[in-house]
Amino acid sequence: MASPPSLDHTAPMNPPSLSARESAALNISRIALLALWQGRDKRLDPMDALLVATIIQANVDAATSGLDEQVAFGPIDRPPPDQARRRVSISRIADSLDLRFETVRRRVNRLKDRGVIVSDAAGVIVPESYFHTPDNAAAVMGIDALAAHIYWRLVDLGYFDDRPLPPPPYHPPEHPYRAVARYFMSYALRVGGEMRLLCVDYMNLLLVLHLSHLNTAGLGDGRGDAATAHTDGPVIDDTRKMPISVARLARETGVPFETTRRRLSRLAEQDLCRLVEGGYIMPARTILTFAQTLAPINEMNLIRLYRNCALVGAVAGWEARGAVSKAS
Repeated sequence: MASPPSLDHTAPMNPPSLSARESAALNISRIALLALWQGRDKRLDPMDALLVATIIQANVDAATSGLDEQVAFGPIDRPPPDQARRRVSISRIADSLDLRFETVRRRVNRLKDRGVIVSDAAGVIVPESYFHTPDNAAAVMGIDALAAHIYWRLVDLGYFDDRPLPPPPYHPPEHPYRAVARYFMSYALRVGGEMRLLCVDYMNLLLVLHLSHLNTAGLGDGRGDAATAHTDGPVIDDTRKMPISVARLARETGVPFETTRRRLSRLAEQDLCRLVEGGYIMPARTILTFAQTLAPINEMNLIRLYRNCALVGAVAGWEARGAVSKAS
């Protein structure tokens, strides 16, 4: 198993390399990943939800590789049919998530028994029938609403001022809800995978994302003013953070208390979090180290996400809805 990055707190500070815009975008992305996790199918635990999302993306990659295909399979009532989906092997899923083959195989069999996936000698697939349910339609529309919400937060930050999004080549008659969901899930899997590398595994990532969010909840998107500027860059100072107890973090994540306690203790030993009076915090130095690594990756994938959403007509749809809301 990979080790987390070493954090030498006695080493001299790196020169500032994290802009206020990059820091704010990372904060918004963290909130988006947490909202996506909280909106998952509640019948699935976090790891099963990750597996299902990965399988879905692998199943439809070939069927939605081009813009025309994304638009064709964009409406809420038009997911790619089974014959267009490509089965994926358990070994490929395990490799893509850096999980043990036996762990994935066991979970896949359990999901198969519950009717969530179909498996045969060719691999596994989440069947089309899974997408023709009210719960799935609500989840897909929820992801579109989340993507729109994040878009407007980025607009408020001037995120697209110097890199405007392209106009759509054509305007589909129906909003491309499913195309947005696919693009957003692809973004989440890419950036979440990079974040996971800094935390060793996905369970640690879930705890770290929640902890860092709860530490600074209510402080807003901005990270560039004097009150929030860390010595090394625009990161919230530790003295302004709210310590979070093990019990609260366990409730927020749905991870058992003892598992949460044990993992936080190990993360603290690795300098990935710190126990202070009242609970745990993510130290500014740790967050800055993560942020400097993740910022360029997040920027590239965030722009890709919203360029794709613009090309399929989703951004135009959000802006039209926003104009109607302001007029009413």
